[in-house]
Amino acid sequence: MADNNILPAWLASAPYLPQFQVRDTRHKYGRYDPDPKIVTVADLIRFHGHLCGGLMEAVVALRAAFDALFPDGVIDRTDLAVISNNSACGGDVAAYLTGARARFGSHIINLSLTGGESIVRRISTGETVHVFMHPDVYPHEVKAQMRKLQSGEFEPEDIDRFGELQWAYAGRLASQPASASTRIEFLENYAWPEPTCDDLGRRTDNDFRNAA
Repeated sequence: MADNNILPAWLASAPYLPQFQVRDTRHKYGRYDPDPKIVTVADLIRFHGHLCGGLMEAVVALRAAFDALFPDGVIDRTDLAVISNNSACGGDVAAYLTGARARFGSHIINLSLTGGESIVRRISTGETVHVFMHPDVYPHEVKAQMRKLQSGEFEPEDIDRFGELQWAYAGRLASQPASASTRIEFLENYAWPEPTCDDLGRRTDNDFRNAA
């Protein structure tokens, strides 16, 4: 399916819609692939299932985090761990873009984190950043409409209105650089928490990425 059937034209034409160069291994027990892949917002929509404000918050926040951790622009998905909130949207984007996995202990869920907020670690260097949305970015009308739906007291058109507000918010996030919507803090000597998933074993398929 073409991206124009996934990604609305108004978002595809946004001047700061992020895309990501990611680095992986060529096969199981393989060395690094010399050619990065390109991951787009359309790919993330396919994985998550829909476009929403929460998805775009995570996209923009992780763009800012990766800019800080990978100044050369290529994101090494074999070398990342992430802490995200438990939203379906933000958690899915965090897993896809970082390559971290809850079952291997590299994707940790923290229920206290807010929309778009993540802590991202580059494992090889220990560099860790805390990224979160600028407090003035999130529109109050989206929150108000969300609370109305959650209350159970709503009309069918309120669901449609919420979708319109979410998409407008997504468009605004993609209309300015990620750095304008987010704040970044480097965390020195950050104590990485214990995994939130049962120990299901260590990931081994990237063990030979630096082999001669």
